[in-house]
Amino acid sequence: MCPDRTLTPDELLELRRRLDEIDDGIVDLIAERQAIVTTVGEHKLKTGAPLRHYAREREVIDRGVQRAESLGVSGRVAREILETLIHHSLGKQEAHKLVHSEHGQGKQALVIGGLGRMGEWMSRYLDMVGYRVDVADPVAKESPFDRVHDWESVIDNYDLVVVAVPLRPSNAILHRLAELQPRGLVFDIGSLKSPMRSGLQALAAAGCRVCSVHPMFGPNEIGLSGRHILFVDVGNAAALAEARALFAHTAAECVDLSLEEHDEVMAWVLGLSHLVNIAFASALAESGEAVPLLRRISSSTFNAQLKVAAQVVSENPHLYYEIQQGNAMTGQVVEHFRKVFDNLTRAVRVGDEIGWTQAMENANRRISAKPQSGP
Repeated sequence: MCPDRTLTPDELLELRRRLDEIDDGIVDLIAERQAIVTTVGEHKLKTGAPLRHYAREREVIDRGVQRAESLGVSGRVAREILETLIHHSLGKQEAHKLVHSEHGQGKQALVIGGLGRMGEWMSRYLDMVGYRVDVADPVAKESPFDRVHDWESVIDNYDLVVVAVPLRPSNAILHRLAELQPRGLVFDIGSLKSPMRSGLQALAAAGCRVCSVHPMFGPNEIGLSGRHILFVDVGNAAALAEARALFAHTAAECVDLSLEEHDEVMAWVLGLSHLVNIAFASALAESGEAVPLLRRISSSTFNAQLKVAAQVVSENPHLYYEIQQGNAMTGQVVEHFRKVFDNLTRAVRVGDEIGWTQAMENANRRISAKPQSGP
């Protein structure tokens, strides 16, 4: 076709029809891939092979990127597509493995706060791995699980008790559990540990099987590939091992921390990231009429930051306040950030290009350093 000639309506229609065929073929191939993934997952289940094979994942991605680039297709696009496919494949294998694990078969679990967002996630997860799950929660809300209105009177019925209430009342509930001395494993899933330190220690002192757990993801997660679960030892190694075993059939990465380490890390991972994004969103909101204009002429960096900030400010503001206010390390981290921020603005104000450049280059070296590969 002559390069200067435009397409006729029939030619354009034919090209669009061909695109539809290609898109259908892509979806069909994804379905075929998922069917093969299911077969591989069944093999892993029967042989006890680990859910993740990091070397194989890298091989698949590297080969796909090389093939894409050889065909003139963006390697970044190929990487994103393959990473998405691998994530969903792992999620499918994970769900299959969980259902067949029978980890909680014949056991009962109580989730205190089981109608909250993470409480519901925990309840669904325990149900998937075979537990008979009850929930205790004053919230008037429908639930597929049996509700317990007086959990204190039946606490010894349970092999596992999970505390999934907001941070503020968590410590009181842990103290009450220490008084009741339940026979089952007890752990909380709070975002901070220092506000409930005395409750956790009271349970340990009472001889209870107790540890602390922090799922580092939201309630909408299905597959846990690439997600982290933190386990905090409060003096009972057997309880910690039992809690870890509960998630052994997932693709999540499990990390052990002390009580002190947990909240120090959270001051950076949650506290600082929340604070920066809330400040960013608040500054934009106070700009008033400029917001619609900024959306229209924004850069890729701005759009990426805006997307994260919008997600953060849509979350529970009371929980996010507790994460800031309840962490003893917040002040130290905020002061460090303020110092860096002041240095950067000073560099601009006084024309210190060398200082600005050194700050960016140092940050790039540290942030861009590749972490060690998984097993």
